[in-house]
Amino acid sequence: MTTGTTTSTPPVRRAEAEDPRIERWTATDPTSGAVLGTVDASAAGTRLTDLARPGEVELGPATALRGDATLPALVTAVVERARARYAAGVVVDTTAWADGDRRRLEAVGFVGGDARGAAVRTLDLTLAEDGSPTRVLDNPAMASLNGHHARFAERRGEIVRYRTDVSVWTGVPERPTVADWDDIAALLGSGAVLGVRPTAALPDGWTTVESAGGVQMTGEAITGAPDPEAVELTPDDVPEVLELIARTRPGPFLPRTIELGRYLGIRRDGRLVAMAGERLHPPGWTEISAVCTDDAFRGQGLGRRLVLAVAHGIRERGETPLLHAAAGNTNAIRLYEHLGFRLRDRGASTFVRVP
Repeated sequence: MTTGTTTSTPPVRRAEAEDPRIERWTATDPTSGAVLGTVDASAAGTRLTDLARPGEVELGPATALRGDATLPALVTAVVERARARYAAGVVVDTTAWADGDRRRLEAVGFVGGDARGAAVRTLDLTLAEDGSPTRVLDNPAMASLNGHHARFAERRGEIVRYRTDVSVWTGVPERPTVADWDDIAALLGSGAVLGVRPTAALPDGWTTVESAGGVQMTGEAITGAPDPEAVELTPDDVPEVLELIARTRPGPFLPRTIELGRYLGIRRDGRLVAMAGERLHPPGWTEISAVCTDDAFRGQGLGRRLVLAVAHGIRERGETPLLHAAAGNTNAIRLYEHLGFRLRDRGASTFVRVP
């Protein structure tokens, strides 16, 4: 419950908590330094309770609140932190909250009506500038690693990457700081290549990889279709998958990549000749990846069929498919456009090399 009538916005800082699942936020009086209130929120890739869905930040109870401006200041700090981590939203159970604090929460933008309960309030952070629910796609690796794929994450500061036997993707803030670039170098090592937003300003010694560049394509219009010849691939199939990847070179596929999602293949005479599957998993979306066909079986539409089969599975669980392709792979881009995927301008990435 909030006490007092102070209306000026107090400064808020993030402090360490004993529980690694928690980020603790504290508001203080700018003159005396006295604590005006604290609130807990879930740390990146964690949950405080079972309330939060993958990719959501959960707001915990606020304590010792003094002044009408304290709770809005604390909640705003949590929201901005969640936005920087490309969270899908912020969720809180207000069952134990005072009516006045609940109204202050709603004044910041939280709404009710969630199926999880009458006291649940949520703030949607998925909306991009054009109003579409695509903001998490601006940083799909970070959104995935702070959500569905948190168990595969390695973190250093604000940088997060997949374990080195799972995927090559790294999540980097939109505008990395000097500390962020240092953390990238320490986490990835000299010579590593990673994708960053075109807005990122490179420090001295860092170079772009001119021959690399990527585009992002979204499949809002794709419904997909099951394929009777497609079989689900398992970890036992990885040796054969890696052989097909080596022959066709669709992009990196590592020993544990198959754990990221559902992979389908087509066999002829018992031999794996085509495959496609699921990789990045930002909230509400799933990437279709590793689309490849053995040269001896090209021209039969196997890749198209597998893309549609994987897309069908994604749609069946209420999500939307997306793709990434090399900017120079015009044949693949045309195929995906023919299937109904469309290029997304903000999905482009620049690749840089760690010095």
